[in-house]
This record gives sequence, structure tokens and C-alpha cells, in this order.
Amino acid sequence: MNADIVIKNGMILTMDKDMMLFEKADLAVSGSKIIDISPNTKYKGKKTIDAKGKLVMPGLINTHTHAAMTLLRGIADDMPLDIWWQKFIFPIEKKFVNKDFIRVGVGLAAVEMIKSGTTSFADMYFFEDEAAKICKKIGIRAFLGEGVLDFPTPDCPNPDESLKYIEKLHAKWKGDPIIHLMVAPHAPYTCSPEVLVKSKALAEKLDIPLHIHVAETATEVSDIRLKHGASPVEHLEKIGFLSKRVIAVHCVHVSSEDMKIMKKRNIAVSHCQESNMKLASGAAPIVEMQDMGIVVGLGTDGAASNNNLDMFDEMDSVAKFHKALRSDPVVMNAKTVLRMATSDGAKVLQRPDIGSLEVGKTADVIIVDLAKPHLTPLYNIYSHIVYSAGGSEVDAVIINGKLVMEDRKILTINEKYIMGEANEIAEKIKAEVKSL
Repeated sequence: MNADIVIKNGMILTMDKDMMLFEKADLAVSGSKIIDISPNTKYKGKKTIDAKGKLVMPGLINTHTHAAMTLLRGIADDMPLDIWWQKFIFPIEKKFVNKDFIRVGVGLAAVEMIKSGTTSFADMYFFEDEAAKICKKIGIRAFLGEGVLDFPTPDCPNPDESLKYIEKLHAKWKGDPIIHLMVAPHAPYTCSPEVLVKSKALAEKLDIPLHIHVAETATEVSDIRLKHGASPVEHLEKIGFLSKRVIAVHCVHVSSEDMKIMKKRNIAVSHCQESNMKLASGAAPIVEMQDMGIVVGLGTDGAASNNNLDMFDEMDSVAKFHKALRSDPVVMNAKTVLRMATSDGAKVLQRPDIGSLEVGKTADVIIVDLAKPHLTPLYNIYSHIVYSAGGSEVDAVIINGKLVMEDRKILTINEKYIMGEANEIAEKIKAEVKSL
């Protein structure tokens, strides 16, 4: 029997509901699907990968980022959030964000993510058709949300035009196997109730997710309460915005009452631990959310506030931060955190066909080289992945059944060329920063 790709002799971590682990087995892929996981598969591959001494696992899922902001990495660090945003980020975006900026920035982000084991990411930014085109070329699975705000954005003069743009994008990319669209109203403090309601209506019409920042800072919460007499979550509930489509990003400053509403409406959460720490946004009650049955995935946020897109770093940080916060070494155990980065991330993005390695599911697979000093000896693979491994150990990546990285070489784009383009744009940004 024939298959397109057969991975042989690997330790296979499935991340299915039973957390099945094969100490040594083969995995066969035909088209975009996994067709066999077993010792000594009978399938013969057009392409065979020997994974002896390596781990085969689901690709990591980044549930929130602003991918093109790789081009703003490090331009304004170690300063208060309001100064960071108003004095540096917004003026630079206003001057430089265009189609070329998005193509290069998203291309750079895609390369970085693939090389650190991320096979799917959720984006919120602008010119998302350009993002779609470069992601399609590179072969990374992208969930793209055009940012909707009350004021003009780099590509749309008003929110109604942003929503029209999203609808056109959906018509263009509908049915694509790796490009998926979302509606992405930025936040309750940057979108009027009218815009939020229109955003939800469009998501319902197109049957796609709603991606929104919620309760990221204490200032946001106090401002929304002053303006609307409610917390951000309560405000969204009152206007009828909340539903199972909603991916609520950050949720740092949510109350127990907020969480009850979130659970009632089946809201999923994207937790961006490293960004929250770096911007000193606060400590999100993620353990409490999970105890209530709210699904939580992990995101990196943009590279201007992280400053990398490595989901291995994110797993390590989230596990340790919440243990320290609660003085409890039991919370956020390695299995829980690994679920957040894989199968729970798939639930957040509303794609049950990814996030685990199972026969019939989509083949988004990474191979991790375990033959490293810091990964030796091996007692517990879950703790190894969360506490010891890093993105640089990812050896090969398969997305939608296609091999996009082998022996750490991206096969679909010249990464040195895209880095060169990024550096050219950076020289112009550096000159602008000096004048701010």
C-alpha cells in the first residue's frame, strides 16, 4: 500500500483524548490526511523520513499574534504600555504599514514559526490578503483576521469598509485548505457597540470565528466601566456579541462573574503569557478559567511585545508563571500546557481536524530531535517538551500533508532573501525612530 509520506521509527506523541504515546511507531500520510499510526506500518512512502531518536507530535498552534510586527521587534522595549503604543508603535505603523510591509513581515514570521514548530497561527492585522498570499506560498496554516476599528486603518478608511474587505477575502479564499478567515474587531475600547454588532453579524453570515482583545489591561476595564457601566465582558454580553464563535484574547482582568458569562457563552480564550509579563499587563486567572471548563489556548502576541514567536518558550513561561503566582507546583502541569499548545489550541480556533495525531485527521506534524545534551536523559516526554525543549530542536515540519521543512531547511521559500528584505525595511524604520 502506498502513502505520500511515511515517518518511521519515531516516538509518537498523539495528543489525542487518551494522550496515547507510542514509544516507537510509524506514521503514514496520504494527501492531507493521516492514514496510519502503528508499529511497522505496511504503507510505503513516496517520501520516507527516519525519525529514530526523534519525537513525532502535532504541530503547535499559536492562537494569537500580529505576524507582520516581526518588523517592529525590539524598536520600543522596556517602557509603559501607553507610551509604547502611542509614541512608537502607532506612528511607525501609520507611516510604514503597506502591502509590502505585510508581505515581508508575515513571511518572516512564517519562517520563524515553522522553524520553531508552529504549524497554525491566528493573526489580527491589516492587508490580510497579502498575508494570505505569502502564507499560501510558504505553506503555513493561517487564520487571518483583518483588524476592524472605529477609526481608519492602513488599508480601510472606516469599519464598514473593513467589513466589506473581510467579506471579499472570504469569497476569494473560501475552501482553501490552509487559509482560513476570521472577523477581528480589535477590542471593546476601539470598536463601538454598533461596529461590534456588525462584526458579529458578518461572522455569523460567513460562519467564521470572531477574534477580539478583551480585558487586557486594568485601564481598559476601568474605561469601559466608566463609559458603559459594565466590565468589557459584561458589555459584550449586553450588546449580544458573545457566542461560541468568540476567541477572547488576553482576558487578564476578568472577574468571577465575567468568567461565568464566558463559560455560559462557550467563549474560548487565547492566553499570551510572555506578552502579558513583558507589558506588565497583569496575571490572567487562567487556572480558574480551566477549572470552570473554559477552553484556553496559547498565543505569542506580536513580536513587538514578546519578542519572539516560539511556542516552546510560551509553554515554559506559562507553566512556571502560574506555579509561582499561586505558590503551587501542581498547577499548570506539563500535560495541561502541552494540550493548550496543541489540541486545546485547535478547539480555540474551532478546527477539530487539527491539534492531534489521529487516523483521519489533517497531517500537521512536527519532528523534534531528542538527541541533544539538554534533552538527555529522557524520563518524561511531556515535561521534556514543556520545560527543556526549544524551537531550535524542531527538525522537520509537515503542514496539510506537505513537507515544508526538512533538516531545518525551509523548502518553500528562500529564508535568507526574506531576512534581507526585512533588514532593508528595518533601516528605514530605524531612521524614523530616531526622529520620534
